[in-house]
This record gives sequence, C-alpha cells and structure tokens, in this order.
Amino acid sequence: MFYMKQLFLFTLFLVVTGEISFATNTQDKLYTLDNKMYTGYISTQIPGEQIIFICDGQAIPFSISDLLMIRYEANNPELLTGLNDVIKTRSGNIYQGQIVEQVFGKTIKIHTSDGLRNIDVSDILEQQKVKMSKDYSFIEQAPYKTIVKTKTDEEYTGVIIFQYYGRDEDPSYLEISSEDGISKRVYIRDIEQMRRIPNEAYREVEAFSVKDGKVYFNQVEIEPTSLAMRQKGGRFIFYLENKDIANHTVIDKGTGQLSIQMKEDSDYSKYKLIKIELMKIGKNEYYAFDNDMVYKNVIEPYTKTIDNKNVICKVYNVKNGMYLFYRQGSNSAFFMEIK
Repeated sequence: MFYMKQLFLFTLFLVVTGEISFATNTQDKLYTLDNKMYTGYISTQIPGEQIIFICDGQAIPFSISDLLMIRYEANNPELLTGLNDVIKTRSGNIYQGQIVEQVFGKTIKIHTSDGLRNIDVSDILEQQKVKMSKDYSFIEQAPYKTIVKTKTDEEYTGVIIFQYYGRDEDPSYLEISSEDGISKRVYIRDIEQMRRIPNEAYREVEAFSVKDGKVYFNQVEIEPTSLAMRQKGGRFIFYLENKDIANHTVIDKGTGQLSIQMKEDSDYSKYKLIKIELMKIGKNEYYAFDNDMVYKNVIEPYTKTIDNKNVICKVYNVKNGMYLFYRQGSNSAFFMEIK
C-alpha cells in the first residue's frame, strides 16, 4: 500500500517538475520499460494512471506502469527568467537547482551548484518553485500554465509552485498560483486530471551577450565612425568630420557610469577611452584630437572584469561631454556623446 502511494505521488511529481522547463520546442526524453525512447513533453496526466506525451506533434498515451524514467532538457543558461526547483527531504536536506532526471518510483536527479544529486523518492517531503528573477511574477516566468481539474469538476489554472508529500495520516497537496498571484491549495486525492496550456503572460528575457568582433556601450552595440585627418604644423589631427553623426549613449545620471563590453581577444580590447573637445580646424569646429591628446586625456576604468565566456567589461566614471573610444593607429573610432 505504501509503495503504491509513493508511486502515485511521484507520478504527480512528474507533472510539477516538468512544468517550467519546457516550451514548444522542448526536448525531454521519455523512456519506457520496453527500451523505447520518445522526445517531446508531457501535456496531460491522469494521476496514478496515465500520461499523454507529445512527440513530433502526435499525442501518445502511456500507462504509468509502462514507464521507466524521464530526462528533462536543461534550462537555457542565457535566460534571466524562469523557475528553479527546491527539494526538501524528510532527512532534513535541502537541494536547489534544476531537476534533470527521474526514475519512476525510485529516484530523482537534481543539478545543483555543487553538482548532480540523487534523491530517493521516499525521502522527498516538499518541492517548491523559486523565481529566477525577482522582477517578474511566477506567472510571467512559466512558459506554460497547468489546469488542475478535480473530481467535483472544479478547475484551477496557474503555475504549480509548491507540493507537499504526505503519508496516510497526512494528506498530500499542491499549491497553484493564479494569474492574479493568489495561491490555491488542492489535495492530490481530489485531482482527476492535470494538463498544460500555453501561457500568454510568459516573458522570456535573455541575458545580455557579447558577439564576436563587436563592442557594446552600456550594453548597446555602436558602429565605429571613420576618421578624417589633417596635418597642422608638425602634428596630425584626427576629427569627426560631421559632428551631427556622433552616436549617443545615454547613461544613468545618478551614477555617471559608462560600461564597455567586448570579447577579450578582440581588437577592441586595446582601445582607450578619451574625452575630447571641439577644436577649430580652418574656419570650422570639429570634435578632434591629436596624438598628444590621446596620451593626456585617457580615462582609466575604475573596474575591469573578465567572465568565464571571455567577455571583458570596463566601467568608467564619466560626466557629460563627447568621448572617444580609440586605438592609436586605427582609421576609425567610436564617438559617444554622454548627456
């Protein structure tokens, strides 16, 4: 009796763990006891009895007793939004990360910051979802919603955010958060069916990324501008021929910071930030500089970091004015007006 109850609960656990990690192109892998494998995602479950798995656009029903395990597709590391798993065990351990595999009725595997951890099903006490971004709600970070239908024909739609795994004398339940943020507790014994539907409120926010051969100012890509050159006496003057074409970078006036990002092995990593002024050349004024100015007016970054993707980020304290990002000997530069 106890084994069957654990199998029932763990089957329901399957729906909860798969809830957030998949989108329309999810590539979860379902394995059956007769050594067959299907790629897709779970769409519907009749707790303790059957699941419906979508594979190549086809809905395939499976009896729970015929399934071996499921492996979940890893979350996109570039996304800033989504939900992670937190597992609390009866033995008092807490694991946070992404559930990547479960063997039905036996174990689950969760990927944490300390590596992969196997957890026995019978030791699971609670599971909950935690938001990856504090700026968005649960409903905004789930690509799909779950419709929970009870045996009395009640329906609750939202994101499953918590599940408690009780035993005979302590009923198991889940909590589902609706679009208005209100949570509803539903006892597992009362559930007839659970199915997923697309979530129109989902907001997929990708992390800022730096492309090869590009440079970004406050995370905005700016194209370089060709330099004009004129000899004046014994020195060469480089200038922006049309001062109206200068690219504009808007910064936070409260902090007065300018960040510049690029790949460490790019040519731009050798560029310097220089503040420049209007200079009279002939009858006109231009934003211009010479080699002496390049050395005298260089602004050093107050911080510089390199991440594990070989991206270098330099952060400068700046005031309003015209700035140049330039490497000596180059015939182009990046002009920015900070205002």
